[in-house]
Amino acid sequence: MLGIEKLLEKLMNRQKLPKDLRGEFDFDIKTKYVHGLLFYNRYFDEIVKALGKDTICFIVGGWIRDRLLNRPIKNKVDIDLLVTKDPFEIAKEVKKVLGKGNIFQFEKEKTVASLIFEDNGIKYRFDFSYLDITDIMENKELDFYDKEKAIIERLEQDLLTRDFTINAMAIVFDDAVGLGASETVLFDPSGGLEDLQSGIVKPVSIENIQKDPVRVLRGFRIAQSLDFDIDKDFKKWCKKNREIVKNSPIERLRDEILKIFDNEGTEKTLRELVDLGIFQQIVPEIEAMVKIKNQGNIHKYPLLEHSLKTVEYMEDFLKKKSF
Repeated sequence: MLGIEKLLEKLMNRQKLPKDLRGEFDFDIKTKYVHGLLFYNRYFDEIVKALGKDTICFIVGGWIRDRLLNRPIKNKVDIDLLVTKDPFEIAKEVKKVLGKGNIFQFEKEKTVASLIFEDNGIKYRFDFSYLDITDIMENKELDFYDKEKAIIERLEQDLLTRDFTINAMAIVFDDAVGLGASETVLFDPSGGLEDLQSGIVKPVSIENIQKDPVRVLRGFRIAQSLDFDIDKDFKKWCKKNREIVKNSPIERLRDEILKIFDNEGTEKTLRELVDLGIFQQIVPEIEAMVKIKNQGNIHKYPLLEHSLKTVEYMEDFLKKKSF
């Protein structure tokens, strides 16, 4: 069996290599333990004061994924917290403890209370969403251990409603707080750690994608930002069901497209989305561009290829340009 420490070391070293040089290694971990300090953020010591003793909190999503990959923290920090109390009450209390920040309501997969502020050039965003365990805590037939087991099952049910396996992992918040940080269980009901090791973006379930089709674009954007591959079966499904993205709010599609243009590898991602017929569902003018093959002697490429090449050359220019 491969120890978790060795696994994380291999994960980090593998991520630093070009994709074609990344080797495979055996993966056989049933119960996954990691140390909470791996996920520590200095604001956790303040947030824990706002949570109080009666609130259970889990760290979930992209922060878990990125810390397992040891991705560099740049000018944005986004951390998702799942809490067993009203998220807006928690956000207000955190703001009070910190003495700063603005609270917004965002509609993601569920209603989210977001606390946003800036500190030393870094934009922080803490998203609080609700995990309802009222029925568990009020059940007098359950003892302490039964309640603990039921809460874990409720957490895993929540994780199984999320978009991609590498985003569907969680740890207990208390285990990542300052001096109290300790070894903790990595809750991973859909095998996200294995997919993280393999460099694969795979949906937790197709049903979850169908419920929120903007996740199709998000999957390609995540693969782009991590330099991962899209799961082959999911890619085939996307091609066959490409029109599903039309069922997404245009504002959310816009946000995902802007994020694609904000990351390196835009041309490659756009080309893949065009090849699968997905991008045409959002920008139907592309269908007309495909038909224009001959632009005369002035242009080297057909119109669509010319446009994609323009994105590619602009990316190269911006990499070389120093501002």
